[in-house]
Amino acid sequence: MKPTPLVALVVLALASLAAACGAVVGDACENSTDCGQNLVCETSLPDGYCTTRDCDLESCPDDSVCIEFRPDLSFCMASCASNGDCREGYVCVRDFGSHPFCNAVDAPE
Repeated sequence: MKPTPLVALVVLALASLAAACGAVVGDACENSTDCGQNLVCETSLPDGYCTTRDCDLESCPDDSVCIEFRPDLSFCMASCASNGDCREGYVCVRDFGSHPFCNAVDAPE
């Protein structure tokens, strides 16, 4: 049975939506394959954290910001305006640098 044009259009639309639903900075992960091709899983944070290591101000994906924790340690972290922008177990940190970001509630300072 040959698919109708409507069925083909619906399948194409669903495939496009699935491709757009990839992991973003701040998502939970168990390993880097959970984060897609451009992100890695930082497992030192609770339930993992999809991120990019060794970032600079221009290299982080949309809705994330590069945070330098030490001169030799920087990560893209999810941007936020309030705690409600962060996933469970994370809070919007406002007093570390110039950009607020989602960090684990029990993260070391």
